[in-house]
Amino acid sequence: MAPDVITLTEQHQQLLTRLSELVEDLDPERPESLQRIFGLGLIALTMQVTSKARSEEKDELVEELGELAKEMVEAEK
Repeated sequence: MAPDVITLTEQHQQLLTRLSELVEDLDPERPESLQRIFGLGLIALTMQVTSKARSEEKDELVEELGELAKEMVEAEK
């Protein structure tokens, strides 16, 4: 499936709708909002994988993932 075509489950759609009630600039109908959410999810996943890699002493992977995550966080600002 192409990354620009994502089908959301009903549960995910409900979660997005509820979040949009709390986050002022979140609109689940706008691709920019979905891209932002996807990016934040990638950051969270990267942090999880980085922690696991650190515990397995995969220092090179930890460094690479850390740099990528840092770039993404800076781009979100």
